[in-house]
Amino acid sequence: MTTGVRERPLDPEAEQEVDFGRYVRLVVARWWLVVAGLALGAVVGYAVSLGGSQRFQATATLYLGQPYSASGNVQLQSLQTNPSTVRQIVHATSVVDQVASLCKAKPGTFRGGISTQTVAGNLSKNGQTPLVSVTVASAKRKVATCTANDLARLAVKKTSAFANQKIKNFQKQVTIAERQVNEINKALQGGGLTSTDQLLLQLRLQTAQQDELTAAQLLQQARNVESPSIVTAAAPSRITARSHRNTAVVAAIIGAIIGALAALFWDGIAAAAARRRNGAT
Repeated sequence: MTTGVRERPLDPEAEQEVDFGRYVRLVVARWWLVVAGLALGAVVGYAVSLGGSQRFQATATLYLGQPYSASGNVQLQSLQTNPSTVRQIVHATSVVDQVASLCKAKPGTFRGGISTQTVAGNLSKNGQTPLVSVTVASAKRKVATCTANDLARLAVKKTSAFANQKIKNFQKQVTIAERQVNEINKALQGGGLTSTDQLLLQLRLQTAQQDELTAAQLLQQARNVESPSIVTAAAPSRITARSHRNTAVVAAIIGAIIGALAALFWDGIAAAAARRRNGAT
């Protein structure tokens, strides 16, 4: 037997909308809990960020140099042309210990903060030697600066043998050529020479001057192109372990969420507290 009243089908979405509206009303009714959670979270987050350890980092930039053959026109492959060379040198235990002694620091205060990186922009297909940066991060400003500069200096020293020897050789060649030029000029100015002797001395003078010019040019190439060098010395900069703003914002959001949950369950919490008080009495 039917009553003539048609039952309405269950609408789950309508119930969800009602429940959601009830949750919103509960949160709005106790908005002060959300605000309190937001404020407390921001304060706690900022305080935690202040307690974070401060660190410093310093970066030196190296030019490894491009070695050439003795004639100065053929590029050579060597330790200088391999960027991995710097990484191996600055991470070597012997080098780290030496730098620690020079900077009066313990190896453990900076060993974990050593890093190297090839500076973007080099063209390997053209054989262009890249720049390499050496970075040290440490809790102490002076340690970061001193160790980064000394690591860079030792890396340059250990990759400069070839260029240094070429510089010495070309310096000797320039000195010899200068001496020959001076001796020939004295002979020409001395007088009593036949025209043939003068012609021969002038030819020798031209050859000596050309040798001096060639050696001087190769010397400049060895100094300025082939020799490794420190492009920029390391200077300290502060790096914060935690961002004050980001930490405070995240903590404030978490506090607001906790405050909203407290508003939703406030009635249950209050009822449970009341039962405990009644039971205690």
